[in-house]
Amino acid sequence: MKSLKKILINVASLSLLTLPMAGSAHLMVPENGTLNFVDDNVYVVLSLPISAFKGIDDDHDGHVSLKEFNDHRTEISANVMHNVYLSDVNNKFNIDGLLLNPTASHENTAEIDELTIMGRYSLPTPDIKVSFSVKLFSVHKKLQHYDITATNKKQALHNKFQLNPTTPSTIVFK
Repeated sequence: MKSLKKILINVASLSLLTLPMAGSAHLMVPENGTLNFVDDNVYVVLSLPISAFKGIDDDHDGHVSLKEFNDHRTEISANVMHNVYLSDVNNKFNIDGLLLNPTASHENTAEIDELTIMGRYSLPTPDIKVSFSVKLFSVHKKLQHYDITATNKKQALHNKFQLNPTTPSTIVFK
């Protein structure tokens, strides 16, 4: 009986991992992000408005469907890699293992309104001073900012800052 129960729990767990996430569930609050510094790695989670990506609304209806998102996934990934990065005075660090998680609108679950990105930056040393840059902004004024929280528990560092079109980059820990 115990082994059957264990098998059923494992099957249920695996099923949950393979099912798509609920359309209205946000992994991150819209227009917010985190940077977690762990040794020489920086883990990023950032919610971007889908309206920050140009040319993906194929039917020009003002909304991005899941099909349109999937049709442009490679282009969206390249855009994120080019426009969301860490840098020091000499180098630009791109995201390793970029994951894209589209989130459906609360009003209409057939359309995407946010994109949560996740990944990791690898730094040459853990004590390097870096800037974080985001150069993807919505056409809608109220969505033209990102509130970022950065932490490095090992060095007891914590910083909150905002990025916007006039200040798309800042030194993470001054």
